[in-house]
Formats: sequence, C-alpha cells, structure tokens
Amino acid sequence: MKRFILGLVVFQLAIPALASVDILGIRIWHSPHRTRLVFDLSGPVEYSVFDLADPQRIVIDLKGTVSSAMSPGDQTLGPWLLALRSGNPNPGVLRYVLDLKEQLSHDSFLLLPGAVYGHRLVIEVRPVDSSVRADKIPIETTTGKDYVVVIDPGHGGDDPGALGYRGTREKSVVLAISKRLKWMLDLQPGVVAQLTRKGDYYVSLRDRIKFAAEHQADVFISVHADSARRRSAQGASVYILSSKGASSEIGRELAKRENASDLIGGVRLGKQEHSVRKMMLDMEVDWKIKESRAFAWKLLHELGKVGPLHTKQVQHAGFVVLKAIEIPAILLEVGFISNKKEERALKTALHHERIAGSIFRAIIRYCTEKSQCRVIQNSKGAYVVRKAESLSLLAARFGTTISAIKKANKLKTDTLLIGQDLVIPGL
Repeated sequence: MKRFILGLVVFQLAIPALASVDILGIRIWHSPHRTRLVFDLSGPVEYSVFDLADPQRIVIDLKGTVSSAMSPGDQTLGPWLLALRSGNPNPGVLRYVLDLKEQLSHDSFLLLPGAVYGHRLVIEVRPVDSSVRADKIPIETTTGKDYVVVIDPGHGGDDPGALGYRGTREKSVVLAISKRLKWMLDLQPGVVAQLTRKGDYYVSLRDRIKFAAEHQADVFISVHADSARRRSAQGASVYILSSKGASSEIGRELAKRENASDLIGGVRLGKQEHSVRKMMLDMEVDWKIKESRAFAWKLLHELGKVGPLHTKQVQHAGFVVLKAIEIPAILLEVGFISNKKEERALKTALHHERIAGSIFRAIIRYCTEKSQCRVIQNSKGAYVVRKAESLSLLAARFGTTISAIKKANKLKTDTLLIGQDLVIPGL
C-alpha cells in the first residue's frame, strides 16, 4: 500500500516535467478596434482556438504546456471580455477560456523570437459588427478648410522602443509629446491634428500608412526617441526618405531597427504588405522628398532653439513608414533616451512642451508658405490664456522667453489669469 501511494505521488510530481513549454507571462493590449492577448512562451507550442456559444466564449487549448504566469486582473480585460480563466480539460492540455460580453471574431498566430521577446502566441479579438472591423480605421470628421497633420507616436504596446538608463520607455515619451502637439495644433484655426495611436497599444506600420491616407493628411510626422551605445550621444535629428540610401551609418541602423517594429510589436506579415510595396513604386518620390526636405529644415531650425542637435543637416534613410506616404513626411528623433541628461529632460512636461512647440512652429511656418495652406494666423501675435498655462509653458511653446513675454505685456508678476489677453513676441 505504501509503495502504491509513493508511486502515485512520484507520478503526480512528474506530470509538470512532461510539459515542454512554459507560459512565462500574459499581457493584454487594447486599441480602439481590437483587444490583443500575448502569451510569452519558453518555446514553440501546438495550439487550437475555437468558439463556444450560450454563453459566448473563445477557447484556447495549448498542448504540452504549463503556466507560471500570473493571470491578468479583470480590470485589464477591456471593453469586450468578461473574464479569463484556465484549467486542464484533458491530460497534457492547458486551456484558457475568454468569457465574452458579445460575439467576437478572433485571429491567432505564433511569433518567433526576436531582439526583444522570445516565442509568442498572439490572440486578437474584435467585434463582429462591421462598423468596428479591424481593417476599418475610425476617421474623425474634418472640414474642407482644415490643414490635416497626422502625428505618429512610434512603437507602443508590446514594442517599447528604446529604453533609457532609468527605465524610461520611448513609447511613453513620444506619446506624451505627440498628444501635446495635437493639443497645440487643434487650437490653431484652420488646422486639425490626428494621432495614429492615442494609448499604449501597437499599430502596424501598414495601418499607420493607411491612417494617413484615409485622413487625407497634408503632412506626416513620425515621432521617436533615439538610442546609442555611446552614452554621450545627444541631440535631436530629423530624417526624410532616401532614394539613394542612408546618409550615415547611424541612419542605416536606425531605419533597420524602426522597420523591424512590426516584428517586435507582434504583427503577422502577409499578403497585405504587397500593397505597401506597390505604393513605394507608384509614388511621386522626387516631389515628396523635396517638400519633406523643406519642412525638415524648418523643423531643425526650431529644434535648434530649444536644445542641442545631433546633426545640423537633414538626414536620409529608408524608413518604411515614410516610403509609402505620398505627402511630405519626416521622422523626428527628439533626443537620445540612452543619454542620462536627455533622459531626465524627456521625462518632464516642460521639455515635452519645448519639443512639441518646435514642431508646432515648424508646421505653421511650412504651411503658410504654401498656396493651398488653410491656416489662419493672428497677425498681431495675440493669445488668450487657457487653463493650467504658465509663462514658462508659453515661452517653451512659442520659442521665446519669460522676460520677453513680460516685457511685451508690461507684466510685473508671473501670474496669469484664464482668459487674459497676451501678446506673444514672434507669434
């Protein structure tokens, strides 16, 4: 009897050892049109996904798998999932069940190890309703007189981008700067700004390109933060599309890294990329590069007022996100997150204001030189103070100084009132 019990215990302890794959982590990302579950795996896995009704569920079965991952809390499940639970319906099978609030369609695929992550199983769910389909990007209405600026915060979701010495993530920094830039542009009569992503989720390079086309953008700005092995590297850089190759080894390596974002972000590459390649061949390259260069020079000029430049020349590289855009398009590296001093600055709201203000001024000055520009400028430099604004923020945004604003308005203190009229030098 004792021998039998001992044998049973040994057998039970051996069961986990038979599993060849461990689930190391489970992450959930939400975008406006889909929810993505990512299972980080210790190796490749055999799996199946199917639906069950009454109630609505999606079932994920993984063979020869155990889990050492914590299950995400219900508060992270997003708008369409009720619960995520797991069990072992059969020996050697680990099952996850998604309890749904409504019927959802799903897609699944495996990703091979890359520079950042190991093996991954990706499950994407989205509403069956065609009005929220994944290939339908919601478009915010714009009027015929608006000058449309598409701002593309790089990375997001599973793709953190560059990492700073203190753990600062590029994806968070560039999203904060991009949101501030959108806020500035939306205050400008005749301009409307659109963000390719508004939160911490990944948007494929293809969908960023599609977003700009569907919004009929007049100019496209992809915002990033740089990283280098040499910790002393610092300063902002502006890139445009190259028709002859990268202008520097740094640009070549940067384009290689950014073009691989889809692999890190967890996008299954397939037939849809052929349309992007076709667009690369069909676009009017010469005109676009000329206009992009004109805008890039203005942006470099404005950036040079608020901080160091990594190079005073417009750089060229073969970024995918720039190739398939048929309008003036630039990729901005706001600084080196690998530089301790710049990392500290990139975490502050005031520096975000300076960078966003530089981009804002460059856009307005580029636009107003064009006959088709619909921007309405205030010729007297008048500005009305809004909530939470200060002299330091206004000086950062408009590329001037606190003392210059105080002198132009005969101010004796730094206190501003909501609704107060100011004259901004140079506006």
